[in-house]
Amino acid sequence: MKPVTEANIGPGGEAEWLRLRRQLELADGFWLGFIFSPSPLSSGVLRRRTERLLRGQTRRLESVHPESPSALKGLLSTLFTPEAANAGCAWVEALFLDPGDGTERPWREAWLELVSRMNERRDALRRHLRGGLVLVAPPEMKLSMREAASDLWSIRALVIELPLVAESSPRESPMKAGAFSDRSGRGKGPEAENLTEFALAESERLLAKAIGEDPRQIGVLLGRVDALLSSGRTGEAVEAARRARELAFKDPQQTPLLRVMVLHELALAEKAHGDPAAAEEHLEQAIKVLGNHDDQYRLLLLDELASIALWRGDLVSALAASEESLALSRQLRAALGDTPEALRDLSVSLNNVGDVQQRLGNLPAASAASEESLALARQLRAALGDTPEALRDLSVSLNNVGDVQRRLGNLPAASAAYEESLSLRRQLRAALGDTPEALRDLSISLDNVGDVQQRLGNLPAASAASEESLALSRQLRAALGDTPEALRDLSVSLNKVGDVQRRLGNLPAASAAYEESLSLRRQLRAALGDTPEALRDLSVSLNKVGDVQRRLGNLPAASAAYEESLALARQLRAALGDTPEALRDLSVSLNNVGDVQQRLGNLPAASAASEESLALARQLRAALGDTPEALRDLSVSLNNVGDVQRRLGNLPAASAAYEESLSLRRQLRAALGDTPEALRDLSISLDNVGDVQQRLGNLPAASAASEESLSLRRQLRAALGDTPEALRDLSVSLNKVGDVQRRLGNLPAASAAYEESLALDRQLQELMGDSSQTIEDLAVSLDGVTSIREALGDGEGAALARREARALRSRWDE
Repeated sequence: MKPVTEANIGPGGEAEWLRLRRQLELADGFWLGFIFSPSPLSSGVLRRRTERLLRGQTRRLESVHPESPSALKGLLSTLFTPEAANAGCAWVEALFLDPGDGTERPWREAWLELVSRMNERRDALRRHLRGGLVLVAPPEMKLSMREAASDLWSIRALVIELPLVAESSPRESPMKAGAFSDRSGRGKGPEAENLTEFALAESERLLAKAIGEDPRQIGVLLGRVDALLSSGRTGEAVEAARRARELAFKDPQQTPLLRVMVLHELALAEKAHGDPAAAEEHLEQAIKVLGNHDDQYRLLLLDELASIALWRGDLVSALAASEESLALSRQLRAALGDTPEALRDLSVSLNNVGDVQQRLGNLPAASAASEESLALARQLRAALGDTPEALRDLSVSLNNVGDVQRRLGNLPAASAAYEESLSLRRQLRAALGDTPEALRDLSISLDNVGDVQQRLGNLPAASAASEESLALSRQLRAALGDTPEALRDLSVSLNKVGDVQRRLGNLPAASAAYEESLSLRRQLRAALGDTPEALRDLSVSLNKVGDVQRRLGNLPAASAAYEESLALARQLRAALGDTPEALRDLSVSLNNVGDVQQRLGNLPAASAASEESLALARQLRAALGDTPEALRDLSVSLNNVGDVQRRLGNLPAASAAYEESLSLRRQLRAALGDTPEALRDLSISLDNVGDVQQRLGNLPAASAASEESLSLRRQLRAALGDTPEALRDLSVSLNKVGDVQRRLGNLPAASAAYEESLALDRQLQELMGDSSQTIEDLAVSLDGVTSIREALGDGEGAALARREARALRSRWDE
């Protein structure tokens, strides 16, 4: 099946579509239209939209594409068939060009013969056809057709002249498109590049011919802007758009719609050129000039305005534009009824609002919007069938529902939504082939499935999904080149692979993935400047590099990565204000810095970082309420504060922090159920409480906490299998139980716990090889075994364990 891609027809083309759409919706009986298009990409957009609109009205498009001049000449008989008579619209398209030497002009002659015969039988056509008749020809045929069939031309309902365009994507949520949704196009296919070069050359010729004709010059300039953006020449695009604006506002008689289109195109060029402030100003001006004259166009402008506000990190402005768009979409649905386009516009607007609400931390509002959008997407699929657009829209809505449910902690619901979306995207790839959009959509769905499987503890499934996604991202980069979107998508996939490998205990593989991702994000920052997305992405990658370096025992490298990430997080907060995302990112970075400073022995620095992080976590909880994410973040910060206070010898303060964290984690388990994350978090808090109670001399409380933690970790191992994390966590808990039992004087119980812990650490070393973590864990277990064997009178066994522990540490130090 031929891939279904849609060209970006620009503001001028969108305005022409609105004229065609009104004709289709309002006409009753026969009507005639002419479309003059320089490219099948442009006309294809209108044809597919016409087909969808008619299908929504339970009518049909009869589309005829003659492949030879003789077929075009003899086409009239086709229009007198019952199929053509009963169609909602008959569409005749032939955009072939004659040889440039002018010796023969078979296509021109065929068109003129066809319209001449139609001219003669125009009354018969009007009686026979019960719907529209659209003739789609190259622009140079307009004058000749008008002269050859003047009577036919006189009964036309509309004439559409489409601009020159280059390849792009259909309207979707600007929030999901992100900062790289502009049309500056490097790495496009050769066909699109050839079209762009042709468009630029043709615009030069047309500009020369249009001197003194301002409206015509403006139209040519707008087409030129599209072509320049497609070729990545954003500075020239801005200049061309400014020329168009001067012409549009020079003459007070120019129509408001033309001025709006020019301002819109200027804003798009400025956005692509990296000037969001100017783009926002001109979009707001366009919306003001447009007023209430064209609601469909107003939707497009509001979407762009929200996208730019989001790009700048201004969530309040993004929400205002998105909610205005949503209100207008509801108004249009009420006026037009449940047409496919009205339903789709409403679904997209709901997705936009839901995305901003999610970023603002308002998860109930985000959930309501995403669920309503999903219901509309299902309604559209039921009405239209499995068209590519219906399937893709449904998959987008499912991903949005999954995103919100994941943040709410409802992992089964998130998993179900993501899996259904993944199934649809595999179906789309099978139907459309390896188009960039099909591959990227599939990669995103695989990332989502991998994320939730990782949180559910299904690491093999998570690994398979992340590796498949990474392969697709590499394929896309190879096809498209180093576009910002291709680079960012690859960096995301690398981070996902790194996350799973880290959980599996494969630290070298995790480190390689994280380092490659970090390199890409530095490249993106250099190319795009300090945009909020570029800074945040770089900060996230630095934290991941720091995490794996810390686990590898390279504390100086971890500290350097964490400190750079923290500086970026502070820069983002200064730029964006106290948004939930900015506050959370800063809190996470502070926790990381505090942790590594604690390990380096710099307790004052560790204390300052952990206390600042805790204050931010409390601020977030106060703002967002008891969401799972807010509660978990607060519990992590409390544990970090407790760790530092324990190291400083302030046991009452440490105990208070640990107990509060434990209470939050019991609350989370009650809300989320026995998910792997909830169980592991609870066991960590119990270990912390047990440790400080043991140091305070409260051995019964310490024993109760350590035994409950051990029970949870046995439960986790049973659920997850012998993953490195499950084995290590169980080993740690057994050592803690052993410590308490030894202090209680129950030496046989202590010995059993230590020996089981040692066996697990040997299993981990065999599984993962020698790393600082495995060596240190094994040495610690050997220390415990040494002490208990001595206490039980097994001097020989104690000496063997002691010698092995010393040998391990000596070998690692070397």
